[in-house]
Amino acid sequence: MSRRRHAALACALLYALSPTGPTVAQEAVGKQAWTQALASAGLHSLEHAATVAYRPAAGSVPAGSVITQVYADRDYAGQADVQTSLCWNGIERCVDIVGRSINSRAFDGLDAGQPMYLVHRVRAWRGSRPPLYVKGNVTVWYRSPPAGAPASAG
Repeated sequence: MSRRRHAALACALLYALSPTGPTVAQEAVGKQAWTQALASAGLHSLEHAATVAYRPAAGSVPAGSVITQVYADRDYAGQADVQTSLCWNGIERCVDIVGRSINSRAFDGLDAGQPMYLVHRVRAWRGSRPPLYVKGNVTVWYRSPPAGAPASAG
């Protein structure tokens, strides 16, 4: 196996094991990301939304950085039917999560410094009882602008 492939595999392993985002080694090969894990407020009634904002740490994303990919997952106890949407910078631009996770390029080119949201709604309790809490994880990979390039809004 080539030295370059070994380095790429090592960086991928470091990222997979890193709960707080990229390491210096990851940034050295152009893999920049921010990630956050949060839990929703309790869901108590059908079709009532619990919206959770996921944000990069202050100052961690250079101005002008754009999204290249977004991963999100969610988990909860019980058998309830929960609809979750992944949204960018509010709840107007969203994609639905089918199953437990989504790996999407729907937000490519948008401002990586803006918050992502998970919006959860219980559609059916199916034997589960309120309140229902949903644990979510969001990871945003991004590309920084070239050195000396003017910052642009997404």
